[in-house]
Amino acid sequence: MSLKSAIYLGAAIFVLTVLVRLPAAVVPLLLPTAIHCQAPSGTLWQGSCGELRSGAVEISDVRWTLHPLALLRAHLAVDVQSDDARASGRAQLTLHSNGDVDVQSLNATLPMQGGLSLMPAGWSGTVEVVIQHASVQAGHLVALQGAATVRQLHSDHPPSDLGSFELDFPASASSAAPMVGTLRDFDGPISLQSQVQLSPAGAYEIAGTAAARTSSNADLQQMLQLLGPADAQGRHAFSLAGNL
Repeated sequence: MSLKSAIYLGAAIFVLTVLVRLPAAVVPLLLPTAIHCQAPSGTLWQGSCGELRSGAVEISDVRWTLHPLALLRAHLAVDVQSDDARASGRAQLTLHSNGDVDVQSLNATLPMQGGLSLMPAGWSGTVEVVIQHASVQAGHLVALQGAATVRQLHSDHPPSDLGSFELDFPASASSAAPMVGTLRDFDGPISLQSQVQLSPAGAYEIAGTAAARTSSNADLQQMLQLLGPADAQGRHAFSLAGNL
């Protein structure tokens, strides 16, 4: 081996050793400014944050494992896991150099309270999310296969126990086709039948009917009246459309 080759090999081994031993303390420097990793430990490749914070949202005991071979394809592949008692979950993420993100095998459970969901204040319950696959391209959701279940949904204004609901998206026929899911109830006080359609361009359409299973709950009847008058079968039709 020539002297030049030996120098190159030695330099490569040195750089590789440094990269392998990079501490998790460098992770806060790599994250977006809106995300803060408190008390990092481990290494860049396999480490944890004692607390991950973004705005008012705080999740404790977050761990990750990076897959270095994906870097050869200009991808960043990482397994993420949260052992927070309030919001536990895990997922496999692939981040592309152009900013696109693929999500695989996401399983998460989180409460609606504490800013951990998109629901406004005054609502409570538990959200369970199981996503087999999702893909975000150019900031838009273009593929989705999975389901989200809301259990023991409760409204404070007016006080009402609304039961449990599921939003399910099967695999789309093609990447260009709209994502069509069904929203249904689990035999709670509200009978709900709805279809949710998401387009790769970011538009959404929600249409369906809702009805109270019994007429004894005056608060629930009043809430449903916000959707408009009921038909002869007591069903209130609703339709929403917009852009995400």
